Amino acid sequence: MQRKIFVVCVDRDNDIGRKVNEDGPIIGRERNLAVAQKLILKDPTESDANTMFAAINKLEEARKEYKNVELVTLTGKGKTGLKSDKEINKQLDTLQKKYLVDGWILITDGMEDNQVIPLLQSRAKIISTDQVIIKQAQAVESTFYTLKEVLKDPGIARLVLGIPGIILIVYFILGQYSFQAIALILGIYLLLKGFGIEEKIINLINMVTNSIFEQRISVVMYVAAILSPFFGIWLVYLQLMSSEFIDIGIDLISALRLFYPFLALTVIAFIVGRAIDCIYAKKAYKLGTYLIQCVSIISIWAIFDAGTLVFLRQADLVWFPANIMGAFIILLITMKIANVFDIREKITNSLLGLNVLDDEGNYIGKVVEINKKKQSIQYQGEKDIIEKKKKQFYLKNGRIYLIV
Repeated sequence: MQRKIFVVCVDRDNDIGRKVNEDGPIIGRERNLAVAQKLILKDPTESDANTMFAAINKLEEARKEYKNVELVTLTGKGKTGLKSDKEINKQLDTLQKKYLVDGWILITDGMEDNQVIPLLQSRAKIISTDQVIIKQAQAVESTFYTLKEVLKDPGIARLVLGIPGIILIVYFILGQYSFQAIALILGIYLLLKGFGIEEKIINLINMVTNSIFEQRISVVMYVAAILSPFFGIWLVYLQLMSSEFIDIGIDLISALRLFYPFLALTVIAFIVGRAIDCIYAKKAYKLGTYLIQCVSIISIWAIFDAGTLVFLRQADLVWFPANIMGAFIILLITMKIANVFDIREKITNSLLGLNVLDDEGNYIGKVVEINKKKQSIQYQGEKDIIEKKKKQFYLKNGRIYLIV
C-alpha cells in the first residue's frame, strides 16, 4: 500500500450527499473538483463547496512540501452527532484499506466540522489545520453552534424557551387579563430558582415518572406529595377571604395553621414513597431512617401547632412545652424501634441475592444462602460456594463488601 499524507475536507452534516448525491470518501483532486463544481452550481451559498475549493488549493501548496499528498473529502450522515461520526469512521476504514496514512492536513469551515479532529487523531497525526472564513459565515455559524450547545442545558432551555412559551399560552388564553397571571408565573419561577427549589421539584417529578414506568406503588405517594400543598393553599385562601380582618396578624396565623397538616402530609408522603422505593431496591436497612424522619415531621407539626394555639390564646402556655417533651419521648422510642430495621449488623433473609464485592469494589459473587445460627452468609464464587462469617463482611449501599 502507498504511504500518503491526506488533505482532508469534512462535510459532517452531509450537504454533499443531500444536494448532489455524492457519497464519501471522495478521493483525488479531479473527483473533488468535479463534486465541488456540482455543489456550487446547485447552491451558490454552500460553504462546503468553498471549503472543497480551498482544500484543492491547499493540496497544491502541500505538494511543494511533501512527496506523496492526496485529497479526500469525508461526509457524515444527515444530522451531526453519533450517526455522522459513525459514518466518518467507516469512510476512514475504507481509506486505510487502500493507503497507509502518514498524516492529515485538515481544512474546515467552522465549529461543527472541527468535532471530527479526535477521529482523525485516532488514525494518524494532524500536521496542519486551516479554517476557511467566508465573509460573515464564521461568526454566524459559531454563534449558531454556541446557542445550540447552550440550549442543550435543561435549566437554560427551561428559562429561555419554557417560560416564554408558558407566558405566550397564558396571554393567548386570558388576553388582556393575563398580565397579573404572567407576573405570578415569573414570580413563582424566580422564587423557585432563587431558593434552589426548582431542582427538587424536578427530582420529584422524575421519581414519579420512574415509579410509573417501573410500575411501583410509590407513585401514589409521590402524587399525594405533589397535590397536598395545593389543597392547603386553597384552604388558606378561602379562610382569608372569609375573614373580617379585625386583627390581621391573628387572621393570618389562623389561616396558616390550616396549612400545617398539608405541609406535613407532603413531606411524609414523599418519605413513604422513598421508603417503598428502597424496598424495591433491596435497601430495607434504610426503613428505620425513614421511620424516624416521618415521626420527626409529625413531632415538628405538633410543636408548631401547639405554639400557634398558644399564640392565638386557644391553649394554655404549658401546652407548648408539654408538646416538646412528648415529641422528644416519642422520638427516643422511635429510634429504638428503628434499630429493628437496620440489618447492616444482622444476618437476615434480606441479604439473599445481594452482590458480594471485594475491598476494592470488584464483583466476586452473589449471596445464595444465609445461616442465622452460624451468623454467616454463603455466596457463589467463580467455582465454589464460599462461606463468610459476620465479622468478615459489612453491608453498604445494598452491597456486601468483604473485609480482608
